[in-house]
Amino acid sequence: MSTESAAGRAPAPPVPEHRHERIARAGLLRAAEAPAPAVRRLVQAMGPVGAWDRIRRRQVDSAVRRSTTARVADLTPERLQHRALADLRAATAAGARLVIPEDDEWPAASLAALNQTGDADKPEPLGLYLRGAPLPVDEQGSVTIVGSRSCTPYGRRVAGEFAAELAEAGFRVVSGAAFGIDVAAHRAAMVAASPASTVAVLACGIDRAYPLSHQNLLDEIATGGGTVLSEYPPGTTPARHRFLIRNRLIAALGAVIVVVEAGRRSGTLSTANEASQLGRRVMAVPGPVTSAMSLGCHELLRNKDNRLAATAADVLLELGCAHLGAEQPPPPVRPTDGLDPTAAALYDALPARGRRTTWQLCQDAGIDPDAALGALAELELVGLARREGGEWHRQA
Repeated sequence: MSTESAAGRAPAPPVPEHRHERIARAGLLRAAEAPAPAVRRLVQAMGPVGAWDRIRRRQVDSAVRRSTTARVADLTPERLQHRALADLRAATAAGARLVIPEDDEWPAASLAALNQTGDADKPEPLGLYLRGAPLPVDEQGSVTIVGSRSCTPYGRRVAGEFAAELAEAGFRVVSGAAFGIDVAAHRAAMVAASPASTVAVLACGIDRAYPLSHQNLLDEIATGGGTVLSEYPPGTTPARHRFLIRNRLIAALGAVIVVVEAGRRSGTLSTANEASQLGRRVMAVPGPVTSAMSLGCHELLRNKDNRLAATAADVLLELGCAHLGAEQPPPPVRPTDGLDPTAAALYDALPARGRRTTWQLCQDAGIDPDAALGALAELELVGLARREGGEWHRQA
């Protein structure tokens, strides 16, 4: 069943504010495949309503025409307007809404970085279909955790531990709701804190789940105070290029991105690259050198600008709140801690069993006898050596 026919039976979407802009942006998202840089330039020049009117009437330059012809050429201006309204109805039927830059809840602070990278082909989205709670105002309270779909048990465990500790510390965990590392991060954050502690970014329509088995996960996030979002219109199917395009949003929405596992050619590395271009901090989890799933992480760690993440405390330190991290146990205390080199060398020469004279100890340790007398007295004083009958043995 088509999106439009299904939407025809749904109630009209509530669009009391910015009604014309919202309809126009719904049409623009339908008319051109995201991120549609040529269309965005037209919007900057004429506003969304003016740009939508020009596209509907085919009064556009060649760049915009190339971006939109496949989806608008066979439809009248009136029919295109109906399609935009149908998408808004379909979103409403799915429990979603279209959030646009004209809205107060638009995450302008986090998405603004997309327009400042110098890459005009990957601008901020024209709008976002969103289920659940509004996105945070900026990225400072969020951490992106991503990694391989074909992750190992090691990667799944690490992703879960990181996500749980970060969620317990009050941070939102952003990921892509895919198999592997993504779902491990989402689930762990939800169990440790609540569904409100995670954000899922889709590479398909807001009314779809990919993979289908994650439908309950997305519903739980959206209804539990978390956020599910997509820049694609309802009904859009997942595709490889859409995953690559949505990666810029996953990167933009987190102050720090943590890559848990990634193969040498993993799409996760594109997310890390997007994050670097956005000025976000990139961290990678090291793994076994024998694991193909760790090659990408090790490659990231060769870059001096990236950071190693061995624990969630490392991520919290990068976020400037190390006091929230798990306390590290103090290093073990040895009896010989604090000894000067001469005393330490003589202690090593003391037999665990039997006894030796001062001269024998000096020979074994290569210590001058005059220096040894004071050092042996120190060892006896701190309870590490004992003298009996002119011979020494180890006390502890």
